Amino acid sequence: MKHVYPTTVSIFALLAAAGIIHTPTVWAAEPASLGLEEILVTAQKREESMQQIPLAVTAFGGAELEELDVASLQEIGARTPGLVFAAFSVGQPEIAIRGVGTKEDGASASDSVVVSVDGVYIAARTAQVFDIFDLERVEVVRGPQGTLYGRNSIGGSINFVTTKPTEETKIRLRQSVGNYGRFDTGGLLSGQIAENLYGKFSFSRREHNGYIRNLLSSEREGESNTFAWRAALRWTPNENLEVILGADGADDNLGATNREPVGGKGALHGCNCASNPVAVNEALGGAGDPWTSLADLEGYTDRDVYGISLTINWDVDWATLTSVSAYRNSDFDWLEDSEGLPPSTAYVDLTGSSGNPGIPLTAPATSGFSFDISDAAVEDVEQYVQEFRLTSPGDGKLRWVAGVFYGYENTNRTEAFYFPSLGLPDGLGSDSISIQENTTNSFAIFGQASYSISDALTATAGLRYSYEKKKMSAAADVITGLGLLLKDFDPVSASKSWNNVSWRAALDYKVNDNILLYASAATGFKSGGFTGSASTAARAQTPFKPETATSFEAGMKSDLLDRRVRLNVTGFYTDYKDLQVTRFFQPVDASFGEFITENAGKAEIYGLEVELLTRPVKGLDIGANYGYLHAKYTEFTGLPSVTDPLNTSFDGKRLRQSPKHMFNAFARYQWSLGNAGEMYARVDYRYQARSFYDPDNNPIVDIPAYDIWDARIAYLSPDGRWEVAGWMKNIGKEKYRTHIFSQRGGDIAFALFGDPRTYGASVTFTY
Repeated sequence: MKHVYPTTVSIFALLAAAGIIHTPTVWAAEPASLGLEEILVTAQKREESMQQIPLAVTAFGGAELEELDVASLQEIGARTPGLVFAAFSVGQPEIAIRGVGTKEDGASASDSVVVSVDGVYIAARTAQVFDIFDLERVEVVRGPQGTLYGRNSIGGSINFVTTKPTEETKIRLRQSVGNYGRFDTGGLLSGQIAENLYGKFSFSRREHNGYIRNLLSSEREGESNTFAWRAALRWTPNENLEVILGADGADDNLGATNREPVGGKGALHGCNCASNPVAVNEALGGAGDPWTSLADLEGYTDRDVYGISLTINWDVDWATLTSVSAYRNSDFDWLEDSEGLPPSTAYVDLTGSSGNPGIPLTAPATSGFSFDISDAAVEDVEQYVQEFRLTSPGDGKLRWVAGVFYGYENTNRTEAFYFPSLGLPDGLGSDSISIQENTTNSFAIFGQASYSISDALTATAGLRYSYEKKKMSAAADVITGLGLLLKDFDPVSASKSWNNVSWRAALDYKVNDNILLYASAATGFKSGGFTGSASTAARAQTPFKPETATSFEAGMKSDLLDRRVRLNVTGFYTDYKDLQVTRFFQPVDASFGEFITENAGKAEIYGLEVELLTRPVKGLDIGANYGYLHAKYTEFTGLPSVTDPLNTSFDGKRLRQSPKHMFNAFARYQWSLGNAGEMYARVDYRYQARSFYDPDNNPIVDIPAYDIWDARIAYLSPDGRWEVAGWMKNIGKEKYRTHIFSQRGGDIAFALFGDPRTYGASVTFTY
């Protein structure tokens, strides 16, 4: 098979294209017609045309990901309507689809959006953000997904499908260089080892010197040095049996992030003094540039991930039996200066025994930040998964899938908080640690069937029973100073189980071979849990309730004008109950701030998603996606705060990570140079409207609207084996936020920002 553009930018994609059979977008060097290529997905656990299934799915092929130089989930989110990606740290992603997401990062948390690789659910949040390479495709399924997935997802599912070992020998090598010392190398070797036995090994190494300049040390920080690999053996002893043994691993060593102060208000934190982080940032020369830092402590992220899986597909006359067995382990070690500022030299004795503590709190801003805090976490996660699934042939009137799922997860997490300028008269600051362990056992039995009532009309119904039990233990230790976030308590334990029955029903109608109309209703479930880094023993032992959602969806999928225009439109409405909302504040009955996860009563979510791809003339592709989202609390009265004890209603406020508008577009043109080869040029644009990160929609805890431009130009050799490309990302050097959190009752806020302008060149060889 001749690939239109033999890879380029990053190995992941480069590898991805290797062995690719179906890609959501395939750029043909010499297309036989102007018609858009068919996209095949496995969102319903069988290979089907994306245009013929009653689901809202966005898919990216491995070759397209490579061309876009997509290396992370954040970049997938930027190109998918309704998907918003944020991360407190690399190991603490916060993924939301249509406003449904999870902020809670404790050992007992559950995810609203399920991330899977080759059908294996990734339990460790510390392992969900990985180098995107060696992929056949990525599928983002929006809305509750329970009846076909072993682990229920109330918001949606992100499925990574890696390439299989190929029968013919394939070799791919890629080298990319760029500013900030970028030096990325990737490769793939795939082919036959022996009769009926095929193998594959791929790797991706990424390195850059860091985008951040520390103003205190004059050193560059935020460097990246990662290495990821995948290996697989595929054995086909006969035409009815396929066995795939896969293994993968990653070793990530990342430098410091920069938490930029972006908000300070109120009587104490609005002054031009040491208690206002914005004032301190300005006084010390750090304001206005998110890619400079005043952190006195250099943070880091070290992560090791390993996994192994065995997938067996056995075809019999009436069904295919699939067994998926997997083990995964993730070790995560992280440290961050959470304010990006030096601590105040005016030490604050909060007991008052050394004098009025308010005096050093209002010291000059040039002395540093009074409430400086560093945050560190160490986490180890082990996971076992076993799934058995039966899938009927796809050519009859009745098509069905049924399965059982078992999952085991064990998480050990220790998180530390250190305030160097606040504490007892001894001047040692305040240092405390939270110790958490959680074991989760989950079981599910699920099934879905579709029946063709006529050649045009098909009905689908699915059902899933799930059971989940969590057993946790927690303790807190105040090592020095005062318990500003945690109070001392000895180890305590608790357990809780939940069960649920979720269902889905859908009708789809084929107007003709190129237009499908559908309507569906589905329910979703996310189990309860226990608050991470709980401030007291009572809080640690008190579970929060599970979430439930009922979602209605109607849509159209169409290939128009002789398949030159692909237009998909989806409208949805979701009734969401008992949302798990995590926030940090000081309850009226507490003497210090606390992390809590509480259940909101109800939320209403509705919106519209439009996806367009067109090929008006030979060589030219133009595409665009748009998402409109209304996501607001309708019944949410939170625990009262000392800063505002009379106003605890969040009714009418927008949900976290729910921008009202999202839009992205691209144009790509490929032209012939005759016998000298071909070239293509591509421009990408994406826009995201303002979104909030606290339930009260505090204006200083927001992600302002932003837009970003990327571009790429490449040359392809006549034999299709070489590609040389130049690229630039964030052309306008947009200073855009990717995450934000608040402290002190929402009076101060700190943000992470996206990458600055980057540019470089890539060379790829394909054999």
